[in-house]
Amino acid sequence: MKDNNGAMNSLGTFLQIEMGKFNKLLKAMSTSLDELQRAIKGTIVMSAQLDAMYQALIFQRVPDVWSNVGYLSLKPLGSWIKDFTQRMEFMSRWIEHGPPDAFWMSAFFFPQGYMTAALQMYARNTMIAIDTLDFRTEVLAITPEEVVSSPKQVPSSSSSSFSAPPLTGVQGVYFYGSFVEGARWDTKSGSLEESHVGETHVYMPVIWLDPIVKDDNYGREPGMYNCPFYKVPLPPARHN
Repeated sequence: MKDNNGAMNSLGTFLQIEMGKFNKLLKAMSTSLDELQRAIKGTIVMSAQLDAMYQALIFQRVPDVWSNVGYLSLKPLGSWIKDFTQRMEFMSRWIEHGPPDAFWMSAFFFPQGYMTAALQMYARNTMIAIDTLDFRTEVLAITPEEVVSSPKQVPSSSSSSFSAPPLTGVQGVYFYGSFVEGARWDTKSGSLEESHVGETHVYMPVIWLDPIVKDDNYGREPGMYNCPFYKVPLPPARHN
């Protein structure tokens, strides 16, 4: 993942950092499981840490020795393992086959770093200062399986001498894996609607992160909703 000058691009750097974190987690899992097996057999002493890990596994909790170096998650052990395997498969495909047309945002330790890397790539390509940029989001009426290419840039039609240079390559990124609570996305109307009865959360279609230059009206356009975005579901509110 290098640019035209042979340097590692921002998403490539982000991938390296993420894989370093995954490898650290894998090492912690492998080492602790090996030590626990030996402790159960009686070949080493069952330390307090190993005993806590054993109790966590029995009660379907993620052991602290894993979660301390892992990503933020509220899943029980069984779901956590399934999720971890899917994350590793996604990252392995990225390494082996190059960046995907749509990224699984939920796979990352640090999603903010992914968004920053995508913005840096656009800034370097267009020679626009990154601190003047932000993302405009657009919910698309497609699923991850229906994505056939990454978002492409459209050449600027402005004739002003101060306009940005003609755009080439990729403009922004597609991502998936988010869901909405307390509402649902209606693909026909392209808007948020009331949830159906019995729905606790609804998965969102593919979302386009489109880089734009911020101006005085940024974030205050009619019809724009600044939606909060969380890594994990919020716990239920407590009422006295």
